[in-house]
Amino acid sequence: MFFVVKWAKIKLLAVGVTVFCCFAGMMVAGQRAQQVSGAAYEELYPDLYVDSEGTFEPETGKVVYYTFDDGPSKNTLAILDVLKEKGVKATFFVTGQEAAGIDSDAVLKRIVEEGHSIGIHTYSHKSKEIYQSVESYLEDFYKIREKIIQATGVQPHIFRFPGGSVNNSFADPAVQKAIRIEMRRRGFIYYDWNVVSGDDKSYMTDTQTLIQNIVNGAQGKDKVVILCHDDSMRVSTAEAVGPVIDQLTAQGYRFDRLTESVEPVQFNHNDD
Repeated sequence: MFFVVKWAKIKLLAVGVTVFCCFAGMMVAGQRAQQVSGAAYEELYPDLYVDSEGTFEPETGKVVYYTFDDGPSKNTLAILDVLKEKGVKATFFVTGQEAAGIDSDAVLKRIVEEGHSIGIHTYSHKSKEIYQSVESYLEDFYKIREKIIQATGVQPHIFRFPGGSVNNSFADPAVQKAIRIEMRRRGFIYYDWNVVSGDDKSYMTDTQTLIQNIVNGAQGKDKVVILCHDDSMRVSTAEAVGPVIDQLTAQGYRFDRLTESVEPVQFNHNDD
């Protein structure tokens, strides 16, 4: 009799645990669904919109788009010097971080005044924080957008996701999908890449390796979007710019900047 009663209690306990786990799972799912639902965040930042026609200009020949993430820094200044010397335009996806020894607003202004494209990367560059939700991403995006406008008078239309637009190591896929959809709804265009320089390490990659990575990666492509970084550590990135321009120009490429009129290179996604 004691065994029967004890067994019944164990079964009841198991049922209770199962019900609790199911309920907890439903709560988590509900919270996650709320994270990526559009009802709340679509009302945020009513001025965070741009007019994008959604049509792109035709591209002819072989073209390279040299892009730099994570600046401004002293290396941004070095890169700008080389670009000016070579008569080449590039694209800078900037952050709100202040680098020692420079006036970041002055660098942003110089980027624009010298005819380069300026785009949004992130204000804080704290990727795990900004990808917590659509709301947190919009908050960070709005801050760097305002900084760019105040420093340059330019309303940026283009941006790049920290870590890329798909399957990066910082974002829940469902949250990042919702962010992609929301940013497109607001008219902004994001640009990934199809050539990696290899300067995204925790150490400084040597200059010759960067040159080889870029030149080799461009082979067989008519449209090349190079991922580089211009934060304070990437001295070799700046050193590689001149040789890369020379070698790819010799191979018949021209260099240009990204704008909202350029059809973006984007990683595959399931947003449709």
